Amino acid sequence: MDRAANKSQSKVSTRDDSIVTARVPVEIKRQGNAALKRIGSTPTELINAAYEYVLDHNELPTDRRAVRPGRRELSSDQKSKLMRRGKNMLVKPDGDVLDGCSLKEVLAEMRSADYEALS
Repeated sequence: MDRAANKSQSKVSTRDDSIVTARVPVEIKRQGNAALKRIGSTPTELINAAYEYVLDHNELPTDRRAVRPGRRELSSDQKSKLMRRGKNMLVKPDGDVLDGCSLKEVLAEMRSADYEALS
């Protein structure tokens, strides 16, 4: 092994680095990695730049001009997850709770009962 290669290896092995783990939506990661590749950068350089920014400015890099204009597309997995969550939020009455009345009438009756209980 030549001297330059040996010197390069010794720098890497004595370096004090750590690994950062983060959760990122799959599509954001895919698009972000493609953008980094286009500009000749890497995820490691991005994370280091973000940490340096926070250290320099004591805040997150949230320049509103940097936010992508337009709509973002959800992955099919994200759409499914939102649908499941939405369905779980719906009120599912047992039997005929409304007993032929409108929801507005039932709510008015419940309010009236509450007011009567206070008097």
